[in-house]
Amino acid sequence: MERIVYADYLRVIGILGVMGVHLCGNYLSKTPLFSGIWYQGALFYSITRSGVLLFVLVSGLLLLDRPQSIDRLPHRIERVMVPFVFWLFVFYLKMIFIDHSIVAASAYDFVGGFVNCILNPNIISIEFWYIYMIIGFYLMLPIIRKWISNTDEREIKYFLVVWFAVLVLNYFNTRIMILEYVNLFTGYLGFFVLGYYLNTTDSKYANSFTLGLALFIAGTLMMLLSILIPTWMSGQLNMDYVGYLNLAPSSVFKAMGMFLMLKNVDFKTVFKTRSDSVNEFMRKFAEITFGLYLIHLLIPLNGIWSIELSPFINIPVCLAVIIVVTYVVLNVMNRIPILQRFTGMKY
Repeated sequence: MERIVYADYLRVIGILGVMGVHLCGNYLSKTPLFSGIWYQGALFYSITRSGVLLFVLVSGLLLLDRPQSIDRLPHRIERVMVPFVFWLFVFYLKMIFIDHSIVAASAYDFVGGFVNCILNPNIISIEFWYIYMIIGFYLMLPIIRKWISNTDEREIKYFLVVWFAVLVLNYFNTRIMILEYVNLFTGYLGFFVLGYYLNTTDSKYANSFTLGLALFIAGTLMMLLSILIPTWMSGQLNMDYVGYLNLAPSSVFKAMGMFLMLKNVDFKTVFKTRSDSVNEFMRKFAEITFGLYLIHLLIPLNGIWSIELSPFINIPVCLAVIIVVTYVVLNVMNRIPILQRFTGMKY
């Protein structure tokens, strides 16, 4: 299968968004409400949130456009779970021996505690919900792929319209009984299918950079207002309308907008003679995005991180440090045969 260049860009921007929003949360919760720095944090948060959805869109783009055999499932799941369990164990050791936030008084407690962390990784970090979501997709992949290969564009659009309608109704907590019985049309499956659809359709709307830009701006403004208005009205930080785990209309618009922008960029025009070099850099960067996702919260930022600085200055500096450190760690591990499987670079 020919390499899809913009998929690398989506993965890179996705991980930058994930790391950025994790850092930016401190600006919303730990700075004086309605101060200048707080408003900057709210804007930065609104811009960077939804990065993880780009990963889901890319997964749909890459996986639903090729045959998927059930025989491949164990290998595909192994490539995710092996590095995940390894880094989860590193987190676990850190929380016991450095943070002292987990107590393991005996070997039984130690082993049992780690098993609990595997079963519920939110004990370690809430960010790890994504791992089990993507495993769920892998388990359904042969079935979804079979449906995709035997359907037409009209039916895919029907699925996406119903999915988005259900997402909107759930977002506003609409009390309609039918919502309890349309689980197929809820959650992240729609993003998975949407990534495939946007990549393969000949619709003029899916081939418009301008529409992508408009959707991204609209989604960002919607998300910003979903923070500001409830907070203004209640007089305290209120994130209830941001959307639980990105399941909000604003998140759909932002992720879809970024997808369309990158799909319709002519990188040779933008980067001119350097386009091949930039594309190669993004390819290598994309290879470490899963590793970055797994370990970025382990990187200490002592002496660098400060919420007294603007997030538009402080967070990019911190991201640069995290990326450089992670790149070095993963590439050193990748040179040691016994550690290669734990880098996530084969994801």
